[in-house]
Amino acid sequence: MNDVISSNEMINRVFSNISVNTLEENTKIANAWEETISRIYNYGSKLAGHSKIVDIKNGILLIESDHPGWNQILQNNKSFILKGLKMIVPDVNVRNLAFRVKGSEATLGDDYETYLKKSRENMLKNIENDEKKLEEMGFKHEKSTQPVPDEVKKLFEGIL
Repeated sequence: MNDVISSNEMINRVFSNISVNTLEENTKIANAWEETISRIYNYGSKLAGHSKIVDIKNGILLIESDHPGWNQILQNNKSFILKGLKMIVPDVNVRNLAFRVKGSEATLGDDYETYLKKSRENMLKNIENDEKKLEEMGFKHEKSTQPVPDEVKKLFEGIL
């Protein structure tokens, strides 16, 4: 049994899941970030050294800095940064910026499907709570004894 692999094979395994398009897009954004923030009056050159892109998800760019003061300056220049990024890389969809201080574990959160699932679960809990409150107030919901037709069930399958 051979547990040793070449460094070439190891690198290929690590990077095999990264698409070239994603890598190119991220490089474009990183270069555009540097170029854009370096143009911020009085702070540009310093901002570049104290902030970096950490993640991009759903059109939101997560920026990390080494001090909350830098985040405040970035926040104050948010519209300038977004316009600059749009001008330099118009094909990349960056709609918003989020900020964190280095060392924090803040992330951009769950993907959209997870968000929808959690939202549905919360809505169902709210409906249950509302039904209980109505019952406590004397309003009683009588459930139908007739079965729901299959055609109607099929219509509602995609909703929940």
